[in-house]
Amino acid sequence: MDSRQSEPSTGLSFSTIRQKYEIQSEDLDVLVQGRSIIDTQVGLSGVHLRSLEDVDRFAQSYGYDLSNPIEKAEVLGNFHEAISFVRKYFLQPENPDGIKHDIPRKILELSDVRDLFLMSNLAYINQVEDTQGVYLRNWACSLLKVMHTIAHIDKDLRASYFVDIQKQIFDRFYKVIHRDDQGKLYLGESVSDPLRVDLVSFETKPKKARESILLKLLHKPENVAEDIFDRVGIRFVTQSRFDAFRVVKYLKDSLIIVSANIKPSRSRNTLMDLKALKTEVHAAIPLLESGALKEEQFLAKLEDVPTPSQNSKNENQHTSEDYKALQFTCRQLIKFKNPVFEDVKELKALSKTKTIPEEVARVIERIEPKYLQREVRFFYPFEVQITDRKSAEENDKGRSAHSEYKRMQIQTALKRVMGGLLDEG
Repeated sequence: MDSRQSEPSTGLSFSTIRQKYEIQSEDLDVLVQGRSIIDTQVGLSGVHLRSLEDVDRFAQSYGYDLSNPIEKAEVLGNFHEAISFVRKYFLQPENPDGIKHDIPRKILELSDVRDLFLMSNLAYINQVEDTQGVYLRNWACSLLKVMHTIAHIDKDLRASYFVDIQKQIFDRFYKVIHRDDQGKLYLGESVSDPLRVDLVSFETKPKKARESILLKLLHKPENVAEDIFDRVGIRFVTQSRFDAFRVVKYLKDSLIIVSANIKPSRSRNTLMDLKALKTEVHAAIPLLESGALKEEQFLAKLEDVPTPSQNSKNENQHTSEDYKALQFTCRQLIKFKNPVFEDVKELKALSKTKTIPEEVARVIERIEPKYLQREVRFFYPFEVQITDRKSAEENDKGRSAHSEYKRMQIQTALKRVMGGLLDEG
């Protein structure tokens, strides 16, 4: 009896049946289960790339035409940036907790970035006889994950407007931030504003460094540049915990922020239990109005309001439970006038005169103003953080220190990006 397996009764070959019906579980995890491609081991493409033609076809679907020298050079530039980033953040000695190995020379010496895609796929293992193929594949997959993230950073169209974005958002706040004759900082229209809130400090966040953006994206499941909400940041420090809530009220009542533009999933309160605070304030207001309760007594009593319980979901896994603050993300409609629009209009008018050469006039006449926007408008997120003096001091030490936060963030990104290499360990 022939021990060889016969063709199935369907008449289809085994390879055809496998191609027709087999479903890779990790592919489904990404497409319908919400798993990030950064956390998978199937390679960036999720398909077998056995030739340079396969790579070209995949890259075209991703968005890059590798037959175009400019686009191919851009991808190669992303490759070299990924190498530098991985060495700095994920490998020893730059990261003492990083991987001990260095990037293989065979990858460093690549001149055609398409070879990296071939190395990243399971099919590459079949091209070598030893375990080095697996090793190279893991390195290639890790670098491609970083390159993928770099591509999303570079293709955020709003980045070119960042200076204008910062100015328009910050200007709303600057107009109500002042100092009195004694140099004390406050939030309000003027020194005599009855709703004035005294501040310890007011800070605006400088532009986030490119590597910080890349690191933040690599440690987040949502691996796209549009999902970084704190590129523009504002921080208030108040004298008391209750004053932090008064800052929120002032910003809302004066329409510095608009409640309708808040992103609900990004709001967080670890400062005072809001239900208990509302109860205390609601009970105290009639007593304050009647004079039965002095304002100083009221404010002193609020200091006993507890902090919220720690069972609320925190989106950022690296934020310490000891961190006390109010935090929310708002969106602002940014308006940027396009100076080119008016220039084109002026050129169009000149083209109808005889002051410019006829061949130039014909080119200008072909320009369609409808393809140019007079004004670019889009919503952009910014983060507001408010805390009190005591909490700010506690936040800056111990487990809440920024250096510890950064270290944990790097280690999470390392495990997600370099997971296969950690297993090789």
